[in-house]
Amino acid sequence: MPFPKQEYILQVSQYLNRKYGHHYYIWNLSEHDYTRELFQNQVSMHSYIGFACPPLYELLLICKCILEWIQHEGNIAIVHCQQNKGRSAILLSIFWCLVFKTSIEESFYIIAKALGLTSPLKSQLMYIHKYLQHLLSNGQLNTQIIKVKSVILSGIPKKFENFKPLFQVLDRKGILYEEKNQIIQKNEQCIFILPNLQISNDIVFRCKHITPENDLIPIFRFQIHTGFLFKNIIRFQVNDLDFQQSFDDDIYIDLVYLRGNENNNLHDSDKLNYDQQSLEGYQMIKQLLNTCQMMSLNIKFQLFQENDIFNQIQQNQQTIQQIQKFEQQEEPSEKNQRKNSQQEKENQQVIQNPIKQEDIYEKKEIENNDDDDDDDEIII
Repeated sequence: MPFPKQEYILQVSQYLNRKYGHHYYIWNLSEHDYTRELFQNQVSMHSYIGFACPPLYELLLICKCILEWIQHEGNIAIVHCQQNKGRSAILLSIFWCLVFKTSIEESFYIIAKALGLTSPLKSQLMYIHKYLQHLLSNGQLNTQIIKVKSVILSGIPKKFENFKPLFQVLDRKGILYEEKNQIIQKNEQCIFILPNLQISNDIVFRCKHITPENDLIPIFRFQIHTGFLFKNIIRFQVNDLDFQQSFDDDIYIDLVYLRGNENNNLHDSDKLNYDQQSLEGYQMIKQLLNTCQMMSLNIKFQLFQENDIFNQIQQNQQTIQQIQKFEQQEEPSEKNQRKNSQQEKENQQVIQNPIKQEDIYEKKEIENNDDDDDDDEIII
């Protein structure tokens, strides 16, 4: 479902309330909230500003909630983000993989095609092909705490004179670390020094250029999950970065870090405490994944595809107006004759029963738009 903007949120809510009542639930993955009361408070908000992908634990938790919800007869689940593409595609790919037992890559291809997602972000592709593929193949997770030492950008953007970077690290709660000063620029490198910053789970690194007018221009962004970091350094090539600007292909970024017990500055008790917390967190991810896999075995699943809900609402209103206008122009004698026919009875049922009318026109809409995926609403 596309994001319900202010100009048509009332129509969308009325449509869902009339058609599904209390049998629908919405998972909002965008960074913006809206009036949930219009949807009978049947909306769950999952906002992670700056994240290309929702955090891994949240993705699995939402899948579990959806599986629980659709176990009850008549219930449907609706997922949307801001553009109804990237974040929705990640979540639905995991769900599809769990239910239909396809690979995560194949699931992502199916969902991306249905949503019209032609240019996913590099971070989203890395999340699918590296992290989720590893997790869903029963790969082991790193359970040691991660301490970031530095981030090295090799290849300073030449289009910006006097490059002045603002470097930020974000976790699910917001900005975890921000630095303007501890930056070394030499030999076409920009080195961001971090004071052994402790990170865990999903983390976003991003850099912006500060203009002389104090405007911020996005330079790059990448997202990691510490459960998939097994070495002391990881290199991100251009194809792994969400570049906002056009740069040379030889630009790359190195993330340098320590793992758990490799940090000699910690006491043994602190090492044990940090690693234990990390282990428990990743065990929860594994347990949640196992729960989702077990629930998907017994689920009665049906996928509905409603093409452009807003066009349906508009067309339904136009159809009602056309029928009413035709009835007003019709001669009384002709109208009486038609009332005796079976066709007239069916038309009267359609007018008196809006739900039946919507079903008829939804079927026609789906038949006419099978090849149009741009504004698809995926309803589970």
